[in-house]
Amino acid sequence: MLLTTLVAGRARAQAGENQGAAQALYDEARKLASAKDFAAACPKFKASYDMDPAGGTLLNLADCYENEGKTALAWTTFKDALVAAQQDGNQPRVEFAKAHIASLEQSLAYLTLDVPNDARLDGLVVSIDGAPLASAAWGVALPVDPGKHVVRAEAKGHEPFERSFEVSKAGQREAVSVPLLAASGGADASGAPKPVGGGHTVRTIGWITGGAGVVVLGVGGYFGLKAFSDWGDRNDACKGGCTPEAKAAGSRASDAATLSTVLFAVGVGAVGVGAGLILTSGSGEQTKAAAPRTFEAGVVPTPGGAIIDMRQTW
Repeated sequence: MLLTTLVAGRARAQAGENQGAAQALYDEARKLASAKDFAAACPKFKASYDMDPAGGTLLNLADCYENEGKTALAWTTFKDALVAAQQDGNQPRVEFAKAHIASLEQSLAYLTLDVPNDARLDGLVVSIDGAPLASAAWGVALPVDPGKHVVRAEAKGHEPFERSFEVSKAGQREAVSVPLLAASGGADASGAPKPVGGGHTVRTIGWITGGAGVVVLGVGGYFGLKAFSDWGDRNDACKGGCTPEAKAAGSRASDAATLSTVLFAVGVGAVGVGAGLILTSGSGEQTKAAAPRTFEAGVVPTPGGAIIDMRQTW
């Protein structure tokens, strides 16, 4: 086997406390690879290289990935091995890496991630199989290994997007378009909180509630005036001694006054609630912070009845 001739040993004597462990892992990986147990051999080659980055170990790792069927990973690892071989001045390894790179390029599958400008939210993270992908790689055809893959896009305050696909043949090309993420948790696309029900809806409810309160106040005013009138009739009937008619007029005046008081209380409360909803609903767009605003409503007695006094302070 050509690879055995090229890298029968790790071809690098590097001192260090991890050298012994790296050599042991390398030897075990070679045995597993010879037995064609590449799934077990590749992690050991990788661990050996992480401990002691020798060029021969890297070339074995690339060859292991290729035999395991991880074409994209093998292609990128052979690229790294080529650079290492060129730096070491090892021409046979240079030629070996180039030959495998050229062969693998004929069977690579590619994925292109399209992220339109209007979908590029602040803090957007797009990942493939859990590995974040730099924005510079968006829109670029990237080599991927055969098998199942998951594309995920997420940003704070938004619902994540996820799409799965499978590479099942050489030369396959996949494209995944990332949409504008939907807002979550009461936030719009920019991340700003949305008013519950929308500002326009709250404002409409405020106007209806306030309008009903004004109507109730008007009815309360009517019964207030009626109470004054009935009480006047009672006083007139009592000038020569209170008659049954005077007693009835007094009773009517008392009932009207009670009803007027209740209606005024309800009306003032409704006007206050309506005004509060209108003033706090906003315009539906982000607004600057404003000074506190208050709304006051009250009833002022007059010689002929009563008037409604409403004030707004800023």
